[in-house]
Amino acid sequence: MPEQRAENLAQFLARNPNRIAVLVSWLAREGLDGAAVLKGDEAALAEGRRIDAWLAGWVPHRPFDPVLGDGEVGPPRARWFASDRAGADLMFSFVSDLARLNAAAIAAADPLFSWAVVEDALEAAATADLIDNPHGEPSDRRYHLCLVRDTYDGSMPIILDVPLAMLCLVHGRMSPLGLPVPAEFPIGLHAIRSGAYA
Repeated sequence: MPEQRAENLAQFLARNPNRIAVLVSWLAREGLDGAAVLKGDEAALAEGRRIDAWLAGWVPHRPFDPVLGDGEVGPPRARWFASDRAGADLMFSFVSDLARLNAAAIAAADPLFSWAVVEDALEAAATADLIDNPHGEPSDRRYHLCLVRDTYDGSMPIILDVPLAMLCLVHGRMSPLGLPVPAEFPIGLHAIRSGAYA
């Protein structure tokens, strides 16, 4: 329901400064300057690279599977969207906070970006099945928070699913195979600073 989604967004935004402050404080104890990332400038990119290198060494690696190598190739999307971020899923809370910091850096570099609740077109198609789900009831994954750049000129907005991208980044860093990860923290900031979305 639109009212519930609006309330969820308002609650997320209300908690955003505190969650970022807690993460910045925690990173400071690790010798990292998360506050520098918030500026979205060249210094943010440099400190972001330091955080990315620290992250690569800090996250635990999944067990090596002698048959598959990595028994969990793709990120656990369903678990991510359904999780209450407690117990064994506490890592998801950390990933979410990294995404908040990342998004703040993007918004500092380009103020046209802001958080919004976005409908996942693929999930919308999957949940609007005429036989099994005739009323198109949304799944847990159908609506989620993304960073959106709305140009207000009628053109298509740019949608960055920063939380899911961060999940993919951290999940990749946890691979027991040591494969290269195609993104680094802060995700997307270099592209935005270079004018890729202008």
